[in-house]
Amino acid sequence: MENASKALLMAAGVLIALIIIGALLLMFNNLSNYQETNTQNTRESQIVEFNKQFETYDRNDVRGNELISLTNRIIDYNERKTSDISDEKYEKMRIEIKGIKPKDFLYEQNNLELIKTSYNQDDIKSKLLNEIQKIEKKYEIKYISKLVSNISNVVDDNNGENKAKEILNKSTINFNEVKEDTKKYYQYTQLKKAYFNCTDRKYNSNTGRIVSMTFEFVKIGD
Repeated sequence: MENASKALLMAAGVLIALIIIGALLLMFNNLSNYQETNTQNTRESQIVEFNKQFETYDRNDVRGNELISLTNRIIDYNERKTSDISDEKYEKMRIEIKGIKPKDFLYEQNNLELIKTSYNQDDIKSKLLNEIQKIEKKYEIKYISKLVSNISNVVDDNNGENKAKEILNKSTINFNEVKEDTKKYYQYTQLKKAYFNCTDRKYNSNTGRIVSMTFEFVKIGD
């Protein structure tokens, strides 16, 4: 009887131990599932927030100045998140701006065309924004903007030089250079006023992140 009692106690002890172990395993599994679900929800929320900052441009009548801001944001993102030095290395984001009619942006039809028929995130920086930054650095934004506002007077061969000197508050200037820079910057200001329609956007099938947007030129606004 004594041996039987000990055997029962041992069996009960083993059973209790198994129950405790089973409960701990179940609790650990539930906790892991909760953490995994929570992590997944956080990841999905981050993707939604990331896409939202770009999807706001998925509409008609997007202004050119908005596209320039969007392009700068994409350039910054690509440098931080997709380059070789980035830990995350997401897919490079792309923007394509198409259907531009360069002659529509000229002040005079024989001017040098600064604006191109199409751009992506790389060549809009190298072919347009870098050139604009040089002009803005040369004159300061407030002065080159004032030159453009008075472009009909500034490009006048008879009185334009005096008007440019007045605006720039200088006694001597390279008038031909000032005229050409003013005409270039005029094209840029026209681009900022132009309207574009978003015609396409694409997402990475693995990450769910937006990776591409396409815009078509519509018209120059007021």
